[in-house]
Amino acid sequence: MTTNVSDAAPSTEEPADRTKTVRGRIGLVVIGVVVVLAAGGFGIIAGFAGSSSPGIVSQTVAYDITGNTVKISYSVAKPEGDAVRCTLDAFDTDFVILAEKTIAVPAGKSGTTGTATLQTPREATGARIHACTRTG
Repeated sequence: MTTNVSDAAPSTEEPADRTKTVRGRIGLVVIGVVVVLAAGGFGIIAGFAGSSSPGIVSQTVAYDITGNTVKISYSVAKPEGDAVRCTLDAFDTDFVILAEKTIAVPAGKSGTTGTATLQTPREATGARIHACTRTG
């Protein structure tokens, strides 16, 4: 009686290798899905960041704080046919708004530069122009 080696039971290592391969592929798919969701979320956040209205760009050029007075220089660029309103404000170290003012840039101009003075109840630490939106 002779025993043939090819008639022996299959090795138990083959299924383990398949299991590792399947688990590895599932892991890669899960990682891929997480990366795609993260990239999509970042894209949405980046799309809403910046100016509140597309086509409007506001910039704080400089500010000067002297006691309870803040002098802020700003610029606003926008489409010529749009009227725009922006908010200027001065804030303290905790970003509490101490004073604010709304400026208007009329339609017919592609932008403006200007300077405004804000009186604050106590000394401010910074100032900015922001929240520019189209009006009517």
